[in-house]
Amino acid sequence: MKSQQEFVTGDDFKSRVLDECLRAVPLGAYAYGDDIHYAFIDAGATRVLSRTLGPGRQADAVSAIAPLYSWDEREMHDDWDVRFDDLPDPRPLRGIEGNMPAAVTAAGEGLTHFVVGPVHAGIIEPGRFTFSSGGETVVHLDAQLSYSHRGVERRLAGMTVQEAAPLVARICGGCSASRSMAYALALESLAGVGLDSWTDLARLAILELERIYNHLADLAASAAGAGWGPGFARGMALKESAMRLCALACGHRLLFDAIVPGGVGRTTMLDSDELLRQTNTLQEDVGRYLDALFGNASVVARWHGAGKAGRETLRAFGAVGPARRAAGDKIDVRTLHPYGAYRWLQVSVALAKSSDAYARCSVKRDELHDSFRLAKEALMTMRFNAPTPALPLAVVPGLAVGVVEGPRGTETVILHVDDQNRLLRIHVISASYRNWPVVARAMDGNIVPDFPLVNKSFNLCYACADR
Repeated sequence: MKSQQEFVTGDDFKSRVLDECLRAVPLGAYAYGDDIHYAFIDAGATRVLSRTLGPGRQADAVSAIAPLYSWDEREMHDDWDVRFDDLPDPRPLRGIEGNMPAAVTAAGEGLTHFVVGPVHAGIIEPGRFTFSSGGETVVHLDAQLSYSHRGVERRLAGMTVQEAAPLVARICGGCSASRSMAYALALESLAGVGLDSWTDLARLAILELERIYNHLADLAASAAGAGWGPGFARGMALKESAMRLCALACGHRLLFDAIVPGGVGRTTMLDSDELLRQTNTLQEDVGRYLDALFGNASVVARWHGAGKAGRETLRAFGAVGPARRAAGDKIDVRTLHPYGAYRWLQVSVALAKSSDAYARCSVKRDELHDSFRLAKEALMTMRFNAPTPALPLAVVPGLAVGVVEGPRGTETVILHVDDQNRLLRIHVISASYRNWPVVARAMDGNIVPDFPLVNKSFNLCYACADR
């Protein structure tokens, strides 16, 4: 998506950003050189408000009023030496020489502080969660990630846009297709090209397969969080079946290189007829699983009321995806700013109201039904019509923003490209990056044993937040 960019003077910049937060969906913020940039999307376009830093690389912290920018601005301070005047949380976002900054804890008589992580009992990636509790009730939770920060954005700078594509796809396994799509859309807008309908349909099928296997994993983990082992085992078996469909669709279980700039990968959709047949079978199995899961009264009772996050909290922290739609906010980039085949295949946006674990699981259940419908409609429409080889892209220099609706919400890739088709700057804003601070706030007032349940009802990614 070509983005509208506007440079704003320092005096007006903060108020302009805050006004834009009220009328559009804020994507995030980043620094490049002597400038800082705040990106947004609405039904009309993507927009970037920019300003040049003041003397001494000074800027006003927007997070002092809009907490959704806290991680973004701390990252700008750490990585680009932006000197924010009034950061409400001035700690480094990541560890320095292996030492993580001290956690924020609540103070008061009778409070206990304890830490979960950074090493966990399972095979998930590292994150440190510091609890302040009074008895079993959580008073405050501080979440700290970036133990596995890799410096991906710095590494990709200077590469050609084609060289960077497979590395962008591998920033994270669970969001690979969505992030590849965002990267491709940004480049295709700079090249001024549109794709044929068969390629758009193939991409849609890939994206919905990614949503299917992620939501199945999330619901299985939420069943485990509620103490129902059979629901976890059965859900993960279905996730395995969905990942085998991914391998059939493109040759890779995690959908690496299924979507590439200018089209789809060479091994994508070689047998759409067999893929459609197996998708029908999986849909029937998933339907029976969902009936059993949501028909289990003890599981549903555990979900109700757990990890409730108010609508105002979600908006203040910039929550996206099922976490936001679980509070009734109809924000889905597939309908807000349609791209590819979503321009003509209509998405039914799943909503809930209670904004607790049950609501988040309900949204994912409903999205699963719709994802199967969309994937099957795309496969039936393109039946016996393979997508064409990827187009070569003649990219013009400039700035572009690619935004798609991934399984966890908006996945954003922002590019600055030079006249040699090289990346001057790439900034990746994942849905998990946006939603992790919300997990901490959703635990306020809950009991400590509910943390696995609340956490898994979001089931966010560490890797794409650490990038």
